[in-house]
Amino acid sequence: MFRVPTLRNIALTAPYFHNGKVDRLEDAVRIMGKLQLNKDLSKKEVKAIVAFLTEGLTGEFPAQTMPRLPETLGTTIITE
Repeated sequence: MFRVPTLRNIALTAPYFHNGKVDRLEDAVRIMGKLQLNKDLSKKEVKAIVAFLTEGLTGEFPAQTMPRLPETLGTTIITE
């Protein structure tokens, strides 16, 4: 079982799939159309899906602050 990430900013997060085997979003869309829908998507369909994913779901990454350990020099939580 795999944890599936959000589609937000999917155009900025290549490579795709759990093993990173696919570099292009167009190829990922085409492969998933065949595997999950049992359908060979046309170039026009792939282009429309990729346009939605890139234009509709791409935005700024939220600011992230890295956690810091508290300063506790000379102390320990280990008891003997």
